[in-house]
Amino acid sequence: MMDAPTEPRRRRKAERPKEILEAAFEEFSRNGYAATTLDQVAERAGVTKGTIYVYFENKEHLFISMVQELTQATLDPVRDMFERHEGSTAELLRAQFSFIYQHIVEDRRRREVVRMLIAEAPRFPALADRYHDEIHRPCIELLKQAIQRGINRGEIRPSAVIDCPQVIIAPIALVDLWMMMFDDRHPLDLKAYFDAHLDLVLNGLLAKD
Repeated sequence: MMDAPTEPRRRRKAERPKEILEAAFEEFSRNGYAATTLDQVAERAGVTKGTIYVYFENKEHLFISMVQELTQATLDPVRDMFERHEGSTAELLRAQFSFIYQHIVEDRRRREVVRMLIAEAPRFPALADRYHDEIHRPCIELLKQAIQRGINRGEIRPSAVIDCPQVIIAPIALVDLWMMMFDDRHPLDLKAYFDAHLDLVLNGLLAKD
């Protein structure tokens, strides 16, 4: 009769997907999406190529899963803020943007993913589309819900922003580009930048007394 798996073996198996995703990040960061192979990821993770297919359908699925792993820890708390918040919409937006700046804008690993996506999107539009559908769109929907909440409560004036909330988060995209290109020579004061960004958002959205 075969012995039951020991606890360390079960724990090791449970941790394997995260280990593969970590190895994928290192290889994609070093080589780019196109040049990275599943053999390279498997070697770095210390598993066989077949083991990767147990958890991920293909390289594209592995890449998107890696991005989700990096972003989900931020998306879930921001969603939870919206669902639980009982104060004003201005306070909700302040809390959400503060969390985003602390856990997304200042995250070097997420910025590396953005750099890869910018570089690879022209050659792999399906990859960019999947990123948009599974990651970017949910973020936009959360922002739209927050804005609509404020409109319903009379705290935010109705405007074209509800149909194009990307304009509100555009300064975050600029931070990514700035830090990728200039951070070592012309670093931003992120605290001052955040204050200016939030001031611009709130003064542009809030209903006037």
